[in-house]
Amino acid sequence: MPKVLRVALIGGSEILRGARRAALEATPNVQVVTDSDGFGLSADEILSYNFDVVVLDQRLPNSSAFDFVRAIHALAKINATEVGRFLISSPYDNLESRILAVEAGAVDAVFIDQGIERFVATVIRCSDSDADFGIRDILPEIQSGKTTEEEFAKASLALDVLDGKEEAIIRSFCELKTDAQIAQIVQVPKLKVRQTISKAQNLLLLSTRSQLLLKLHELGELTL
Repeated sequence: MPKVLRVALIGGSEILRGARRAALEATPNVQVVTDSDGFGLSADEILSYNFDVVVLDQRLPNSSAFDFVRAIHALAKINATEVGRFLISSPYDNLESRILAVEAGAVDAVFIDQGIERFVATVIRCSDSDADFGIRDILPEIQSGKTTEEEFAKASLALDVLDGKEEAIIRSFCELKTDAQIAQIVQVPKLKVRQTISKAQNLLLLSTRSQLLLKLHELGELTL
């Protein structure tokens, strides 16, 4: 039996949430587990929901969605809690919102002006627990090697503990290979690929694969 994708809708107008909820509930194997205006909602409460994907309106009542996602990731790390994927909803399609979403720890941004069908399709893409499609889509539009010498030196020092196999894994990851492709190229189990990507995230104090891919791109991939 296919796994049910559990979705939480937080913030934005009641009309928009209602339309999105109706479209999601009409989609097979998708369940809306909560629908909230976001007033008074805390990071703790978000983590208490049994969700796979959370869609947060960019302008939440008490904070920006970007800050809220960062807070949730930080709390999840403190509590050693697994956390689902995040999408940040904005009115109009623009590159800056997508970059800010990834930097905050979301998979991508979704845009009201793109319509309901595109919204549902993006939510469904998040069914992959290692989803990083947003950053892969926009990476060609982002300047590489734009960090300072100090940032480069810190990151290079942090990643210096990676061994040869791990460096090869990260190099292939930067080349946008899938986990299965990386495992075949480097001749390691797929679990080793995921563990190495997670290790690199932790070394650079990042929460998601998307953040790691963006950071390595900005660093010019550290010439691994």
